[in-house]
Amino acid sequence: MPTSPPHDTTLDSIPASGVASFFHEDDHPWLHRPVRDIASRVEGTLTAIVHETSGGRTVRIAHIRPVSGIEWTTAATNIQLAQ
Repeated sequence: MPTSPPHDTTLDSIPASGVASFFHEDDHPWLHRPVRDIASRVEGTLTAIVHETSGGRTVRIAHIRPVSGIEWTTAATNIQLAQ
């Protein structure tokens, strides 16, 4: 009796948007510290830096949570430590 090849689960976690997160920078020196999003000039706490694939490229995305609790994302290169 023929057997089916093993199911590759690597694509099961990729959402329909085509963007997949695959690595958190647990050792980033600014984690849980106040940062500023340069583009929006809004400040909040850096909660994560995540590597995502999009369009065949890997990008670093910063997750920032302000006092309001409504978290947003921006490119990791767009953040700086808040004073």
